[in-house]
Amino acid sequence: MKYTVFFVFLIIGCNKKPEHFQAKITVDTISRNPIKEEPKDTTTVPFSKMLTGNGYSYVLEGRQETNEVINFKSITVFFKGKIHQKIIFDTVSVLHEAEVYFDVSKDVNFDGYNDLETVNQVGNYWSSSSFWLYDKKVKKYKYYKPMDTIVNPVIDSKRRSITSSYHVGPADYYYKVYEWKNNKLVMTHFQADESER
Repeated sequence: MKYTVFFVFLIIGCNKKPEHFQAKITVDTISRNPIKEEPKDTTTVPFSKMLTGNGYSYVLEGRQETNEVINFKSITVFFKGKIHQKIIFDTVSVLHEAEVYFDVSKDVNFDGYNDLETVNQVGNYWSSSSFWLYDKKVKKYKYYKPMDTIVNPVIDSKRRSITSSYHVGPADYYYKVYEWKNNKLVMTHFQADESER
């Protein structure tokens, strides 16, 4: 009987954990795994450029890296101080601020409304742009991807055409003319002066 009471006391004593022991584990767990703040982005700084025209304000936003490369992120269109439309970019970047081109003064589809243009690629002697055509019905800009590949586009409002002239290498020259037919841009003239190889 003496041993039974002692054994019961021993079992009860082992199952009960002291409160100060539990508190110590909590303190140790916290000190071993502190919550760390996320590192701040120190390799880029915000970049923005603003234009006004056509009754709207436009803000081109991006990030400029330490090597001066600028990655475009979005264009926000404001009407009377409120956001009217937001255009998000996929992958557009330029090597430095001098190559940032952003314009709202050309009517590229000759419908009487100026469209939105931003550079999408720049080379030594050439460039190409992305265009968002103004849709008067919904009063917003719609992206027109086929124009992305036109090199050195020149808008000729008198002839209602877009011309492209450029060279590849020292002696291969190309000249193209595009016109709008049924709301689609179509190449109507192509000329290539290629050197013999």
